[in-house]
Amino acid sequence: MCWRSGLALITATWVCGTAWADPLTFVRAVPLTSGLPGFGGISAIETRDGSTAVLLSDRGAAFSVSLNRAAGTYEVARLSQPQPDRDSEGLAYSGGDLFYSYEGPGEVVDQQGKALPDNPAFHIYHPNGSFEALAAEANGTVYTLPERSGHKARGFPVYRFRNGAWDVPATLSRRNPFLPVGADIGPDGRLYILERAFSPLGFRSRIRTLDPMDWTAPPRTLLTTHAGQHDNLEGVTVWQSISGATCLSMVSDDNFLSILRTELVEYALTETLAGGATCD
Repeated sequence: MCWRSGLALITATWVCGTAWADPLTFVRAVPLTSGLPGFGGISAIETRDGSTAVLLSDRGAAFSVSLNRAAGTYEVARLSQPQPDRDSEGLAYSGGDLFYSYEGPGEVVDQQGKALPDNPAFHIYHPNGSFEALAAEANGTVYTLPERSGHKARGFPVYRFRNGAWDVPATLSRRNPFLPVGADIGPDGRLYILERAFSPLGFRSRIRTLDPMDWTAPPRTLLTTHAGQHDNLEGVTVWQSISGATCLSMVSDDNFLSILRTELVEYALTETLAGGATCD
């Protein structure tokens, strides 16, 4: 199915996937366009069911995108967010609440703008290298990790907020040039982490998962893309379709440059496609 922008009435070809991957299967890649002021620099995405998603720009703007999968169209609308003058990077649903993460300095706030308690460790990170990745459980537990660890031989601490305090239950190993830029808790309860690397040939992406029920288990790698396979993917959200597929929706940051694109890229957990389940 190929979709188009229903708001701007701009026809855009959707690259629809049929190739099977293991353990993820590529579904589609869709350029997103909008004439709304400030649309671009999309660094985070969050959805509950895949039909309506919240998008967050790293220049403070927030948007909703409504996907009509039956008609093959989408519409973009403007939203507000707690701190529109900051470098906003991460989104996470926790029950009915929405959390936001920011850089320069690293901070996590709720949808009313109330900041979670500070942690002295948050101030050691580069202003443009802290909390791009944010995830939350339905019980209010929040996870975040810095984009830069401070040294190539140092892993990325996974910060967890629960019972009113932060702790570090695990450290994500640092492998190759990939850096964490997005995170989400999937329907299976696992922590999905989107990582990005840049080369002269283009961006690469990797997805690894951790098990919050067993932090001693090594991360599982689900996807590693080739340079230029996708654009600058920075946000990820994991959801379950009506038919039972576990779907990963990712968005790319165009950095407000004409040579990059704002794109929605979707994959499905291959093992959940049995019996004809889809991400539609």
